Amino acid sequence: MNNPKVLWPTDFSRRAEKALPYIATLIREKKADVHILYVIPDIARHEPWYGEYDEQHVKRLTKREEKSATRRLNQLCTKYLDGCALFTRHTAVGEPAEEILKLIDKENMDMVVMAGHDPHIPDIGEPTLEKVKRMASVPVEVIAT
Repeated sequence: MNNPKVLWPTDFSRRAEKALPYIATLIREKKADVHILYVIPDIARHEPWYGEYDEQHVKRLTKREEKSATRRLNQLCTKYLDGCALFTRHTAVGEPAEEILKLIDKENMDMVVMAGHDPHIPDIGEPTLEKVKRMASVPVEVIAT
């Protein structure tokens, strides 16, 4: 398939960066249209850690996280991806797997590229990768880490 629309969700971890060589190969060999997604955790969905957060406080924290995410996406693009001139950048607020699945449908993605996770690290709930693999309407390529 030439010119596939590829979604690469990242959490900015070193583990997620291990997908970069494969992304570069897809661009070089398949002329892939790559979309990068970072999902900001929706803190309003969680129990408060230290006291109650009013709606304005949650909005301020989310806005600060959005700015940080944009800065980190720009750094990632500059450092590894020639400025991301050929990339579409996305941020979303919510549960990562849900937001990945929404973007797959919204942008009519052809595939998703995600880094695997260490099976020895316990996770709370169903890990994002497993949920995306189970529910995605497109192939999910898992890069070993």
